Amino acid sequence: MNNKTVSIHYINALVKSLERHGHNADEFLKKFDITQQMLTASTSRVLYEVFVAFSRYTWKILKDESFGFSEKPLPNDAFYYGSKLAINSKVLGEALQLLIGFYNYIEHGYKINLVIYNDDFEIQVVLNKPELDIHHMLAEFVLCAMHRFSCWLTGKPIEIKMVEFNFPPPFHQAEYALLFSSSPKRFNSEQLSIRFSAKHLNLPIIKNNLELDDYMAVIPMNILLNPVEQDNYTTKIKRIIESYQGQDFPNFDWVSQEIHMVPKTLRQKLKSEGVTYQKIKDAMRRDRAIYLMYKPNYTMADIAEKLGFTETCSFVRAFKGWTDFTPGAYRAQFIEEN
Repeated sequence: MNNKTVSIHYINALVKSLERHGHNADEFLKKFDITQQMLTASTSRVLYEVFVAFSRYTWKILKDESFGFSEKPLPNDAFYYGSKLAINSKVLGEALQLLIGFYNYIEHGYKINLVIYNDDFEIQVVLNKPELDIHHMLAEFVLCAMHRFSCWLTGKPIEIKMVEFNFPPPFHQAEYALLFSSSPKRFNSEQLSIRFSAKHLNLPIIKNNLELDDYMAVIPMNILLNPVEQDNYTTKIKRIIESYQGQDFPNFDWVSQEIHMVPKTLRQKLKSEGVTYQKIKDAMRRDRAIYLMYKPNYTMADIAEKLGFTETCSFVRAFKGWTDFTPGAYRAQFIEEN
């Protein structure tokens, strides 16, 4: 099981969408032990598997791949049929034109435009009623899906040059590091868009219809969770840590050697991506800690040891800094209560 977590913001967004359309989410929330206390605690996080299951549940109940955040529902399987058209293309540019053309043919409350500017191309999303997407989940999902699907079709890590949002930085913007990697981001823009180098439009399509069926079987996990292999140092370091065989996190000098770079240069590279090695470790520890909290046979001391803390009290302080709760309070309030 993947132990990555996601902000409770997204669960709240889906709950409110279901309620706005006259549906009660209590049955689902109870099934996955999501309490009202968790929903109201802005620092709460849930496993990605729960978020993906809730996304699928919302699609099924609302019969809308836009999660109820658009003017009109987007019929379920729209992405599948649009992708079936796109996958028989020779190059990415042709595939995107077909996929976007299919989406724009359906009246569902937003338009997607592909615009080419000399050396760049941009995918722009125009919501008819952006006030329905007050949580920005639809905006984020469409931009992310266009990028991830393009990478999958071509088998290439297509670098994002810029993401523009026509809204202020949201409370949950820390999640954008996973959704859009370390790419430059501009808020309060006049448009909602994602930009790439135009050279990628000529990348050949390497996937086929059988592979597409496998891809669709795990939607939206492969769009929401699995970041394409970006050629950045944050991703490289995460892969190194995940494959490390030691009990604790590797030290920075060792990581630098694995990347064949002196520590000073690697620190500068990470700074340019807006992160530090400590921030990378903290995010991975936080997700791992929350995952282990759901294992009742693990004591706080056990979890602290698995995360590389030499003292349980140090783990308790770190956990409270991540979530605003001590581990014991988090487990009692959000897990054992159910």
